[in-house]
Amino acid sequence: MSHPVIAIAGRVWPMPLLAPRQNRIVLPGVVALAQARAGHYNTLCDVVFAALTRAHPGLDRREFDDWPIATYELLDALPVIAQQTGFLERNKNVIPAKAEIRLPDWDAIIAQFVNFLPGTTPDYWEDALTAPRLDAMLEEWRKHPPLAVLAAHWLGYKPKPRDAEAIEELMRLFPTGKIACAPTMH
Repeated sequence: MSHPVIAIAGRVWPMPLLAPRQNRIVLPGVVALAQARAGHYNTLCDVVFAALTRAHPGLDRREFDDWPIATYELLDALPVIAQQTGFLERNKNVIPAKAEIRLPDWDAIIAQFVNFLPGTTPDYWEDALTAPRLDAMLEEWRKHPPLAVLAAHWLGYKPKPRDAEAIEELMRLFPTGKIACAPTMH
């Protein structure tokens, strides 16, 4: 499989699809860069370094920081890196300035994969899960839900609300914060 490439420090680097280990850094960085539009050189370096570690996990950040890298190389690499997240479209501006990007909850996604695919580990999915694999698995689960999901639905199972959800419900029921009933004595 041929991957797109980026040129950094006078060397051509393959850029495979990124996994959660890289996307945890790259996606928020790309969003921050697109919204700020300037002045985030450190974020730009963080994004490029994290992306490079997908194909080259042994890269050392201290060495990377000493490479002779032109700023234009980092900027030219950004659209390719954004495309390889699997979540952002490749275009000249990477993402629109006013785009509302909801970043994936990688821990929840990986927990779901481990839960429904016994014998796998979070560490495996941290490196193996890519956006196309995630989309394919979610589509497969949509067509053929895991047995545990079907059984929970058939039994009418509903998860208990989290504390935050309970507080939100109380605020909805009592918007003023006061209970409007007279106390009774028993």
